[in-house]
Amino acid sequence: MSTDITGPIDGGFPSGTPGKHELRGTPARWNETAKWIDRDGLPLPSPMLVAGFTTELHRWKDKKLDKISEHPLPDPAQLNSTIPIAEWEMGLDGRPRAPWALTYVVYLVNLNTGALYKYANSTFGAMLLYNNLEEQVMVMRMIRGNHVLPIVNLEQRPMKTQFGMKTRPHLHIVDWRAPGGDDGGGQPKPVPQSPTPQISGPVSTPTPTPTTSTTPPPASPPAAATSSILDHTKPVKPVTVGELIADELPPWA
Repeated sequence: MSTDITGPIDGGFPSGTPGKHELRGTPARWNETAKWIDRDGLPLPSPMLVAGFTTELHRWKDKKLDKISEHPLPDPAQLNSTIPIAEWEMGLDGRPRAPWALTYVVYLVNLNTGALYKYANSTFGAMLLYNNLEEQVMVMRMIRGNHVLPIVNLEQRPMKTQFGMKTRPHLHIVDWRAPGGDDGGGQPKPVPQSPTPQISGPVSTPTPTPTTSTTPPPASPPAAATSSILDHTKPVKPVTVGELIADELPPWA
């Protein structure tokens, strides 16, 4: 398991994100049976925007959560060594469980409602999810700047364990976005209005002519689509191999 507990720069949030350490969010969970669900057991929407990610130390005691989020994090092994094993709570395997655990945290945003979710877990599968996400974000921000954010599908992947093949949670990046709308300033473009007709003389009301037409009246125009967070972001170009190696490949490659 990874021993790096320093956490990503800025906790994985874009530079200048206000109040990033106070974000709470609705708990998001994953298990092999129900997959991605919220605290009420309902399926989570997908895709979602990753607003940020970080690591924390979590300890459950008497069904209450204690956490340490200020980086650099202390070594959980040292913290646990100061707590007698007799005070450790029992894990699902019936054995004493170390109180403090390195926990991987990802903040997800519903693209249509802006609802914030917080996925936090200390399992090996959560570590793989986190490390994969962190690496891709690091590479993209190295090339495209510190403000790019990934759009992810909530998925799962197979994982080999000592008990056979299992599945684990996975966030599959399908797009990249940067703050700002189509005009680059974060504001949606105004909807063009039809010109107001100009009246230049007296207007007479024509006498209506009886008609026997059975043509139905025109249908009402469809309602405008619900605004999405994507409407206020700019697409980010994919990273090319040439950019990754800081040079263009020769024509014969």
